[in-house]
Amino acid sequence: GTAETPIVPLLIGDMEKTLLFWRALFDGGVFTNPVLSPAVPPDSTLIRTSYMAIHTDAELDQILEVSGKAGKALGII
Repeated sequence: GTAETPIVPLLIGDMEKTLLFWRALFDGGVFTNPVLSPAVPPDSTLIRTSYMAIHTDAELDQILEVSGKAGKALGII
C-alpha cells in the first residue's frame, strides 16, 4: 500500500506457509507476529513486522537476508 507506518505486513495467504515462514524468521533472529484466522480470513494470513528508527542498517540487512532465504525456500518469493 501507500501508507507510511512502522508496521509492514507480509501477506502470505497460506496458514502453513505463514507458520513456516514465521518460524524461519524466528530461528534467524527476526521477531515477528503471525496473523492467522480468525483474526484474518483463512486465505489472508500474514506476518506482521514493525520497524523503528533505532534499527541499524546491519539489522535491516539481516531481516532482508533471513526473509529472502525463507521466502525462496517456501516458494513465497
